[in-house]
Order: sequence, then structure tokens, then C-alpha cells
Amino acid sequence: MSQLRSWVKGGSSQGSPGYWLSFGYDPDIIRRLKETIPSHLREWNVDKKEWWVSEHCEKQINDCFPGFLTAVVAQKRLF
Repeated sequence: MSQLRSWVKGGSSQGSPGYWLSFGYDPDIIRRLKETIPSHLREWNVDKKEWWVSEHCEKQINDCFPGFLTAVVAQKRLF
């Protein structure tokens, strides 16, 4: 399973709040993202090779990358 290289809180191309995710190519993770996150709540940036996922899908992100929610909570405390 691929590890999450980085994640950044940021808006989609439409300005919706969420997270930009960077991880190594892993067809299983990509399949899981596509199966569990509706297409209007995710997008692929071909130039950056990153996925944007809506903030409403934090649980689904955590299912693909265990520990994601823990990191989100820890980061929120920093600001």
C-alpha cells in the first residue's frame, strides 16, 4: 500500500475546501478513492500528479491512509 507523501489543506479548481494529496502510484489506492469518494468530491491534477479530495471525505481519506485524521487534528492545534 502506498504511503501518503504529503497533504495540504487547499481548494479544488472550483474553490471547494479540501485536501491535496500526494502519494506514489498505487492502483489499489486509486481504485479505493474512486469507489468511496463521489466524483464531484474529488479531482485529479495531471500536472501536479495530486488528488484533491473534499474536506467532507476525511474518513474515506483515513481509510486509504491510516493516521490521516490524527495528523489533521494535530495540525489544527498548531493554528
